[in-house]
Amino acid sequence: MYVHIGKETIIKSEEIIAILDIESLQKKKNLEEVLQNLKISDNIIDVSEGKKKSLVIIHKENKNLGYITNISTITLGRRAEK
Repeated sequence: MYVHIGKETIIKSEEIIAILDIESLQKKKNLEEVLQNLKISDNIIDVSEGKKKSLVIIHKENKNLGYITNISTITLGRRAEK
């Protein structure tokens, strides 16, 4: 199944590792630490159109990628469950 995560971006639901709330990560100042620990700092794709809400981490082709999106974690979670 596929999940629409913003703009014209669609990912496979089975590739999703985590869906994280950016506001919570920024409040705790852990966003950069999370990105570095997952080794995705250089593999971030921003599809948020300037309204960052969620970070979707996926595993694709033997590497981890991150997508910053303007869709809430709750909505993305519901889309991934279907």
